[in-house]
Amino acid sequence: MHFSRYSVAGALFLVCATLVDSPARAQDIEREFEVSPGGRLTLRSDAGPITVRTWDQPRVRVRVINPEAFEVSFEQSQNQVRVVAEDDRGRSRIRFEADVPTEFDLELDTGGGAIEVAGLNGDVYADTSGGNITLSRVDNGDVVADTSGGRIEIGEVTNGNVVADTSGGRITIGNVIGNVEADTSGGNITIGDVDGNVSADTSGGRIRVGQVTGNVSLDTSGGSIEAGYAGGTMTADTSGGNITLAGSDRLLIADTSGGTIRIARSGGPVRVDTSGGNIFLGAIDGYIEADTSGGSIEAELGLIEPGQDAHIDLESSGGDIDLRIPGNHAATVDARIQVSRRSRGDYRIYTDFPLVITGVDEREVIGRGDINGGGDRIRIETSNGDIRIMRIEP
Repeated sequence: MHFSRYSVAGALFLVCATLVDSPARAQDIEREFEVSPGGRLTLRSDAGPITVRTWDQPRVRVRVINPEAFEVSFEQSQNQVRVVAEDDRGRSRIRFEADVPTEFDLELDTGGGAIEVAGLNGDVYADTSGGNITLSRVDNGDVVADTSGGRIEIGEVTNGNVVADTSGGRITIGNVIGNVEADTSGGNITIGDVDGNVSADTSGGRIRVGQVTGNVSLDTSGGSIEAGYAGGTMTADTSGGNITLAGSDRLLIADTSGGTIRIARSGGPVRVDTSGGNIFLGAIDGYIEADTSGGSIEAELGLIEPGQDAHIDLESSGGDIDLRIPGNHAATVDARIQVSRRSRGDYRIYTDFPLVITGVDEREVIGRGDINGGGDRIRIETSNGDIRIMRIEP
């Protein structure tokens, strides 16, 4: 982040001009400052919404509307402009409008009100104790957006990292070239395609993310998770919802306490677990571990490099399990069906490979054997369901 050099401490300002407007003034205040691109506007207020637009003028223009009961000060030090509004009586009719060059940095902080920023080329720090934050496109700069009670909407961000945090609202972020961190205590999170890493966490909402070139970490306490393909590792965890993932080039971990898990394909190993739903796994180029307490499992083993770990462990407490593996894959199989006494089903192990099946019509059906001379372990276990091991073309 670049914001450490933008401290608002007074000691950093060699003030060229200082203007203070008395709180007795009820008229709007407007000030202009000559600047060049690459400067910074700092605006701090005890209250009031802030709107910042860009223009092609080499000036910063600040308008303070309804400043009654506020003491407003303006300071300029070279290419930096600072505005401070203080109110000891807690009145909040004040609001701010500013125009800055397109290539400019912003540091905005208000004790209560929305913050809106137009397209900008530079860093943006926006903090409000109670209001929405809306930022359109940001180029060549980092974005930090923090609100204690409102939604956050950020457009495309190129060549900059994004940190968005709200205690009560949704977060929407467009495509980003950089890393993204999004955290909300109560709302949905939607993020576009990201050329970098992504971390998204919400205590009560769904998460949707586009394609990501780096690592992905997604966590929600109450909602579904959907994500595009990831170039790095991917973890997805929800306490109550479905998980739908395009896949990952590396390790993929998905866990839900109550929903279906779907993974289209994956270029690396997969570990998935659900306490109450089905599991569907496309071609997985690595080992597979899948467990469900109440549903079926469908899985396919994809391309395996020589010497690569390709063990398979599939377990269901109540459902069918279907496994598809290449016909030339070398493996050692141990498949079991537990049949409860109350069950009326006629459960079987069906296989395209030469396995020894025992216990048919008993409480436990077992299928064992070596495929292509034996190799990676394949363990499959279910209760009151069929097992199918099918051959596919390599």
